[in-house]
This record gives sequence, structure tokens and C-alpha cells, in this order.
Amino acid sequence: MPSYTLNGATIELQPQDREPFMWLASQVYRRMHAGNPTPPLPAILTMFAHEGTTTQGLATDDPRIQAIMWTLWQLGLKGSRVEGESESKQIKWDKGDHAGIDAAPVMECFSAEAIRDGRTLAASLAIAANRRINLNGTEIHVRINDFELIRAQSEEMNKRRQDEAHDPSMAAARYVAELVTGGADTNDLRLRAALELAADLGIRAMWVDTVSRQLRIAAFSREAALAAAFLQGAPVEHFELALKRADTLQQAAEETARKLAAQVQAQQGGPGAARAEARPAAGATTAPAPARRRRR
Repeated sequence: MPSYTLNGATIELQPQDREPFMWLASQVYRRMHAGNPTPPLPAILTMFAHEGTTTQGLATDDPRIQAIMWTLWQLGLKGSRVEGESESKQIKWDKGDHAGIDAAPVMECFSAEAIRDGRTLAASLAIAANRRINLNGTEIHVRINDFELIRAQSEEMNKRRQDEAHDPSMAAARYVAELVTGGADTNDLRLRAALELAADLGIRAMWVDTVSRQLRIAAFSREAALAAAFLQGAPVEHFELALKRADTLQQAAEETARKLAAQVQAQQGGPGAARAEARPAAGATTAPAPARRRRR
């Protein structure tokens, strides 16, 4: 088994059940939205381990401390430490010679074995911390928001779900489109939360035409879909379903793009232009008018 050095002490790592990793995921997620900018993952994790073994007096073989160290090790580190006291504390870490999650195919990080040795949580947190959505050609960093804000905006998103048989990503896209059409920018907390919800559902790129009120989801992320499945507590056997869903939606997005390209070619090529222009592309969706917010 590998070992990890925490504050100068070398500790052997032992495989763990999923429970301590899910506990750690919730702790890290809360911390990731607390700062602006967000501290690096190694700093967040090392401080949790430091406080757990000092302030809380947890043993280094406690499943929670083991989960933290496994995650750090899978990020490619061999050790970390907290130096100084109070406000002058500094967190430092050392890169190991072993291969971290960056050296492995993403799918190898999402298995029953990978959950026990921290690969799944390390990969999920790294994916969540670095998500981007391309909105109308602009790359936007997806920020992790306060839970209460996400819950409120999730309720707003669900109001726009027109048919339970449709994938919820369409409702998320409609809500983003509504906010953008209404003039919201990335300083708007509602849009930040809506983009996080869209990313949780695997959306990687989308286009919103604020003039014609049309939207199109352009791309989905397999990695984001897997990370969201794990962080939301889905069982291992559902990871393949999450991948299949992302692949199916990606294929639909690519087909819509091909049809749009054919329409453009038809518009440029002759008398069929007027007819093509008069109807929306297959797969495109009309964005609703901005909802009026009641004063409280």
C-alpha cells in the first residue's frame, strides 16, 4: 500500500468504503465556494487533515483522515504540511514520483476499486473545480455556489421543464437562455447558479440567440457527467448510464449542428433560403420570455 506524509509523519494508506469519501466531498464542496478565488484543492484538503488530527484529535487511521490523504495522493502528491501559526499559516505540498489521476484515462477513475483508493473523489473534485461552459463562443468558468442559492435556482429550473420525458438539461438550458435574454451577466448570482446546474447535467457548450429567442445545446461533457453522478451519490452501476446519456445527447447535438449547417448552405445557395429561414432548425428550442420577478 502507498503512504502519505502529513506534517512530517508518514502514514500508510488503507482502502476505504465510499462513506468517508462522500463525507469529504460535501466538506470540500462547501469550502470551494467560500473563497474568491477558491484555494487550490491540495490546500483545502491539507487543512482539513491538519485540523482533523490536531484540533479534533482524530487518529491518522480514522476513515475521514485516510480519505483526505488518499485524495491528496491521487492528485499526485506524496506529502503536505501546515507551517506557521494563526494568520501566518502556510500550506505547502510536495509532488510525488507516482502517477496521479492525470496519467490515467478518466474511466479508470470511476469504478468500485477507484472509489476505495480515492481516485474517484480526486477526479470528481478536479473536474468540478475546472469546469467550463462555452456560452455563445465565450468560455465561462463554472463557479461552485452556495447550496441555498443552488436549491432556489434548481426550483426555478424545474419550473421550465415542459415534459418529464425530456432530458432535464433542456430545462437548464432554457433557464440559462431566459437569464441571458433578460440581460444577466456572470456577476448575476442567478446565472452563476444556473450555469452550475447546467454543468452538473453535462452541458459543455450552448448558443443563445437573444434576438430570435432560440437556443441550442452544442456539446456535452462525459467527464462532467461522471463527476456529477459520483458526487450526487449514484451507485457504481449507474456510471455507465451517465456516460450513455452524455453520449446520446452529444450525438443529438452534433446532428442538430449538421442540420443547421445544411440550412445555412441552402440559404446561401438559392430560392430555398426563404423557406429555410422561416422555420427553426431541428433540435433548436425557443427560449421563453424573461420571467418577471416578484418584489418581496
